[in-house]
Amino acid sequence: MQHQVFNPRDYPIVMAIDFGTTFSGCAYAYAQDDKEVIDITSWPKQSIQYPKTPTLNLYKKDDPEHKLVTWGWKAKLETLRPSARHHTLLYQYKLHLDENMQNSPLEVDITVLEAISHYLEAFHEYVVGEIMRGFAKNFQRDHFRYCLTVPAMWSDRAKNVMRQAAVKAGLIKESDHPDRLMLISEPEAAALYCERKCDQFDLGHGDRFMICDAGGGTVDLIVFEIAVTSAGRRLSEVTKGHGASCGSVFLDRHMRRLLDQKFGHHTANFPANIIPNLVDTFADAIKPQFDGIEDQFLLLPANRCFEDLEDPEAIGIDDGYLVLTAAELKEHVFEPVVKDVLSLIQEQLTQAGNCSAIFLVGGFGSSSYLYSRVKAQFSSQVGLISIPPRPELAVVRGAVCVGLNPRVVTSRIARRCYGISSDQPFEKGKDPLAKRKFEVNGVWCIDRFSPYVRKGHKVNVDECISREFSFTKYSEAPEDYNIALYATDMDGDPPRYTTDVGVSKLADIPIPCPHAPSSRLGSMVKVKVNMHVGLNEIKAEAVVGDKVYSTILQFDAVDTF
Repeated sequence: MQHQVFNPRDYPIVMAIDFGTTFSGCAYAYAQDDKEVIDITSWPKQSIQYPKTPTLNLYKKDDPEHKLVTWGWKAKLETLRPSARHHTLLYQYKLHLDENMQNSPLEVDITVLEAISHYLEAFHEYVVGEIMRGFAKNFQRDHFRYCLTVPAMWSDRAKNVMRQAAVKAGLIKESDHPDRLMLISEPEAAALYCERKCDQFDLGHGDRFMICDAGGGTVDLIVFEIAVTSAGRRLSEVTKGHGASCGSVFLDRHMRRLLDQKFGHHTANFPANIIPNLVDTFADAIKPQFDGIEDQFLLLPANRCFEDLEDPEAIGIDDGYLVLTAAELKEHVFEPVVKDVLSLIQEQLTQAGNCSAIFLVGGFGSSSYLYSRVKAQFSSQVGLISIPPRPELAVVRGAVCVGLNPRVVTSRIARRCYGISSDQPFEKGKDPLAKRKFEVNGVWCIDRFSPYVRKGHKVNVDECISREFSFTKYSEAPEDYNIALYATDMDGDPPRYTTDVGVSKLADIPIPCPHAPSSRLGSMVKVKVNMHVGLNEIKAEAVVGDKVYSTILQFDAVDTF
């Protein structure tokens, strides 16, 4: 579409949604009052005092249309009722967007994109209702703009799924300006939350701090450097943000394995919900406050299956409780996951060179055991290791701050090397004959990788990188062209060809009608492609003559998620 100018004043309410693996949260602010961020803390059928709602979808088993029955706390409540056998509960499906994980298909015959859009639609409908009941009742739905958080470790394709899901869920329309929805990396959002507290922690110009955003599914890390300017504090990335799927749900999975090991063959005679309920009890009562020192006691439900055990004392059952020693919890449940987090932190410290502080945020970031292990391992290298107030809300509150002031972060480090496929002059003796192409205006080499940005290079957020290309006019009719965008994760010099090992096609950049009517058949028509790679999403513009077109990247096989 032809380039439109985005005016933030058209959208006086900034809403942030932190779509998480296990829990999702929301906060908002009025643009005219950017000092106050308001949390949504009341959720339908909420069973515990927690400012987020579970990321759960409930579907009827015999519904061929797979319509969402309910979501969040209510979905969890429904699974405890006798009618639960007629329903299927989807959970932790956000992990399917980590392309490094091997995930089994969803239990409902829908794509991950559809599951996310179903949840976002219901979540958004509720949240808008809550906001409109308050001071926002004088505003319309068209007055909202959105900040949706995504892991820094995700691929560009996975981030694009979130944008498509937001459109499908009705947050924005396809015809809206793309900037009405911002995708924000979770650690960057948390960095802006912590940046507002820098004075409390005595962090100033030139100091560096690490965000370790440890959530339910993923752990994301980035190191930022503070610059104090006349316009206020500004942040720039020092390291390539990275992470892994080693969040707190993996503690739950290890806990389940430990329970299966303890009860052995007896679990075959347990009711189906016994072990999952015990894991839920562990997650709610033991996981957050476990310190690695005290033994823990898991309350067993009243059920005959425990009375039929041959030797309950050998299993560790005492007066209706399962005794879990600190040693076995550390060895079998916590350490396998925590060691992965420590390794990620060490990698960031190695990249950064020096770091004044580490902030642990996210639900898992508030873990007492994780904090003690990080402090024990890194306090000699880093002066301040801290859990800021309300760490579980750091990402969603920070995302609102980004929406209100998107220029606090001034530069980012490119996670990958990006380039496009182009024809370049054929170099005899260097380029293979198979890539030679004859044209009226010369001999060309096809499939050349023309880099826009190299992996590890610093890119300013407002930086626009341009390349000019020429198309041969073969027809009088207007023709659309696609320029293929490629990427590689390899370090070092960019590849020579888009067909090299490790290079993959990422998306198509559609170029609308690049042939001017005045140009002759067989003549070359020039097109300039502007790329903005310093943002959390790659954005492209095509300049054809005196017209500028915003192009939406068309990612390959998004519907396979």
